[in-house]
Amino acid sequence: MVAPVCLDPRDPDAQWPYCPSYAGAITFTALFSAVTLAHYIQAFTYRKPFCWVVCMASTWETLGFAFRIMGARNPRASGWPVASQMLVLLAPLWVNAFVYMVVGRIVYFWLPDKRIWGIRATSLTRWFVWFDVIVFLIQAAGGMMLSGTDVSASQTKIGLDIYMSGIGVQQGVLLAFIGLMITFHVRALREGRTHATRWQPLVYTLYGALILISIRIIFRLVEFSSGLYGPIPTHESYFYALEATPMFLALFSLAAIHPGRYLRGPGSEFAKPIVTKGDMRWWCCGRRKRTRVQPDYDTPKTQGGAQSDSEYGRGEKTSDVPLTARSEGVYEGSYEAPRSDGVYDRHDDRVIDVPRTAQFPYRERV
Repeated sequence: MVAPVCLDPRDPDAQWPYCPSYAGAITFTALFSAVTLAHYIQAFTYRKPFCWVVCMASTWETLGFAFRIMGARNPRASGWPVASQMLVLLAPLWVNAFVYMVVGRIVYFWLPDKRIWGIRATSLTRWFVWFDVIVFLIQAAGGMMLSGTDVSASQTKIGLDIYMSGIGVQQGVLLAFIGLMITFHVRALREGRTHATRWQPLVYTLYGALILISIRIIFRLVEFSSGLYGPIPTHESYFYALEATPMFLALFSLAAIHPGRYLRGPGSEFAKPIVTKGDMRWWCCGRRKRTRVQPDYDTPKTQGGAQSDSEYGRGEKTSDVPLTARSEGVYEGSYEAPRSDGVYDRHDDRVIDVPRTAQFPYRERV
């Protein structure tokens, strides 16, 4: 194994503005590896597909510090510092996106109208994630200009300005999102949604994660305000205290208080969009229709039955077999489904929101 080498930062071959800590890089690689493993296990345990986002965040952090180990062992190689810096700079944006997704599902799950600030929960998640993607691209562009080799002073300044504008926008979006979370918190308390839901620990954890990310953003703004060779960028201790530690604590808290423990049961996930073919058009195959079907509910399927005459002049299938099949699309026909208050509703042409344990005859036109 190659021992770590410490070069004088003034050496023209040095790729770091300080002598990188080999022990520190190993320590945080191990910490992020452990929390990454925890996130992958919980994503599969709770069967939450959207958790791949936080898995990406922790994976990028782990790889960023692993590359830092390689850079400490070979401080003259330019590839390791560039890869490490890009991953560490951009990984927090995955955490942002994950928090946006979780809060959207919280609003969908616990608020009766499934809206906040007049915005539907599904649209809320989509908008904030798109904001995050835009910020990601801005920061990636600035980070690539900062991480390049043989970069001129003017190009470095442009890259620095681009990156700082990106994290400034990121912080503005975070503050707006914290305001949205406070609105949800107040509404949930006012409506008395404290019984058996236990949403408070999850919401407080999300508050904490956003505050930790804000600390990291403020650190980056202060760090780069004096250029790349100011007192903060040239001392590694600031990096570990105000970049590595907050991000590890944010990811650790999201693993300790995992959203999958609280978002469980019908309504805990967004309804699945089912796309069906609409009316035929001569210029295409038909207009598309989108219908949302709850993923946690079961919808009836035809299971045989006898032919009989119908008021429509054609045969009709009737089945009295209990039907509890998983949703596999949109089914034509009519049926009566029990509501939660015990009253039966009649649904035509489309099957949605049918309880998993529903047992009733299903009639389908053929």
